[in-house]
Amino acid sequence: MKKMLIILVSALLLFSIVGCATTKKVEAPKPAKVVILGADGIPQPDWVYKTVSAQDAHYESGYGKMSDKQNSIKRATVEAKNKIAAWVSTSVKEVVVTYVNDAGTGENRQAMDAMESISQQVAEATLSGVSTEEMWVDAEGGVWVLCSIPLANIEKSFEPAAEAVAEAFVESDAAAAANAKMKDAFANLLKGSNL
Repeated sequence: MKKMLIILVSALLLFSIVGCATTKKVEAPKPAKVVILGADGIPQPDWVYKTVSAQDAHYESGYGKMSDKQNSIKRATVEAKNKIAAWVSTSVKEVVVTYVNDAGTGENRQAMDAMESISQQVAEATLSGVSTEEMWVDAEGGVWVLCSIPLANIEKSFEPAAEAVAEAFVESDAAAAANAKMKDAFANLLKGSNL
C-alpha cells in the first residue's frame, strides 16, 4: 500500500508539473477598429484622417460644415485647395534656391535676382488642374472632400518662369568663366569623395 501511495503521489506531482509546463499564455483580445458611419451610412474613408500619397499627384483633404450641403462642399474644397497652395509654396521655396547665381570677379560680377518673381509665378500657376476625387458627409452633416493636383501641372508651371528668366538674363564672360570653374571644382570634389 505504501508503494501505491508513493506511485499515486508521484503521478499527481508529474501531471501537475507537465500541466504547468504546457499552459498557454492567454493574450488580451485586440480592440476592434471603430467604424464611424456618415450621414448616409457610409463608413468614414481612411483619407479623412490619413495622408494620401501617389507618385503622380498630391492630395489634400478639407472639411466644411455650413448652413447647407452645397456651402459645406464649397468650404471643404476651399480648405483642401488652401492646403495644396501651402504645399506648393513650401515646395517652391526649396526649388527657387537653384535660381540663385552670383558669379564673376571684381567689377565684372553678375547676380541673377529672379527668386521673387519665379516663386510668385509658380505659386499662381500651379493651382490649375485641382480636382475633387472623393467626398464624404459625416453624421453631423459636415462635408469632407479629397482634392488632388497632378504633379505634372506643377512642373509645367515652372517652364514659363524659367524661360522668362533665361531670356532676361545674359551672362557676362566673367560670370560664365567663374561658373565653369565652379562646376569643375564641384565635379572634382565629387570624384575625390566617392559620392
